[in-house]
Amino acid sequence: MEATRDLAIADYIAAALKTLPAGHTFAIRVIYTEDSPVESLTPQRQHKHFTAENTLSRRVLILVSQNDCFVAGLEAQEFTTLRLEIGDSRIPEQTIGVNACISKVDTTGEHARMPLVRMLVAGYLASLHRYSLALDIVSVGIHLFARAQPEYLFANSKHNPSKRTLDDSKLIAWWQRTLQFGLTYAMEHSSESTCITDKTVAYCVVPGGEQQCIKDDSAVEWKWGLPHPPEATAHNCVLQFPDDPITRLLAEPHTRPWSVSMLLEMLAIGEECGSGHRTAFFSAALPIAPASLKDAPKFDETAVQGTLSFADYDKMLVVLFGHNMDFSTSKLAAESSKTMMEYLRSINVSSTQVKTGGPAITTEKPPAVAPVNDLSSIVRKKRKTS
Repeated sequence: MEATRDLAIADYIAAALKTLPAGHTFAIRVIYTEDSPVESLTPQRQHKHFTAENTLSRRVLILVSQNDCFVAGLEAQEFTTLRLEIGDSRIPEQTIGVNACISKVDTTGEHARMPLVRMLVAGYLASLHRYSLALDIVSVGIHLFARAQPEYLFANSKHNPSKRTLDDSKLIAWWQRTLQFGLTYAMEHSSESTCITDKTVAYCVVPGGEQQCIKDDSAVEWKWGLPHPPEATAHNCVLQFPDDPITRLLAEPHTRPWSVSMLLEMLAIGEECGSGHRTAFFSAALPIAPASLKDAPKFDETAVQGTLSFADYDKMLVVLFGHNMDFSTSKLAAESSKTMMEYLRSINVSSTQVKTGGPAITTEKPPAVAPVNDLSSIVRKKRKTS
């Protein structure tokens, strides 16, 4: 069940970054693993009929550099699940689902003020169109857990005076704006002609918070909560991703009868999402179709960069997070970038260059999103009831 892909991930990233204001050159490096068997995303699910399931996962790290210094990065994990179920009709039914979990996004502070990270996220979301022809599916699930931390990928970058960090509420609002822009961008770049749909649904929930009704006319319809009925059994529908509070909580035996509503209530009083922390879970369904990137620079030999095993990918992360990595100043960031780039060359990971050619743009405030731009103003703690 290996999915072959038409265009390299970096092609989509390059196409997105190319639209940034003219006068900048970026290098894109994409490191990814082979598709490997992993545990089901719903490991405790109770099936009514005979069911066989196989889940494969691919880990992806995208690093963007400028002037030989890393400036931004994104890490994600993609899951492809094939499920075969035989119901009362005795006719086997096969379903295929793809879910992408964005686990880390980070900057070093070493780039000019522009929506670089927003375009990086948009390019990655657009890259998921590569699953359309390979697996004949019409949508990909997008998921992420938003939690404010001063650094995710670049060691000591929190001490870089040029880096802008966000607190809990501002980060949640930033992710909502970024996903809204990214989903819209990805849908608009689904084919040569028109988008396969002009609307999709995205969900956001802040454990322990309550939200007013959101109404907007943009391409993304926002709903509060998880994409499951509140009364549904959490173990049967809520996806469990690696290094996620939901996964850790549902691993407890006493959670078996919990509903989705109960899960959210318990998250709100837990150590990771409660206790004064403000976090958010985002999910969305991204409609996908075969993509055509007329303006995307193509890799030559780098289009078939070698894939890594999970073990080799972990070794690569050890180098990136190593004690000798330091992005706290421009000089140290350049030295650390050089060390990492040399290591990536040793494992046959090359880069592709992209020159920006766009006009002054307004992606920091994308159109038609004003009603949902500031999530921090409509998210508040639930009132305690006696």
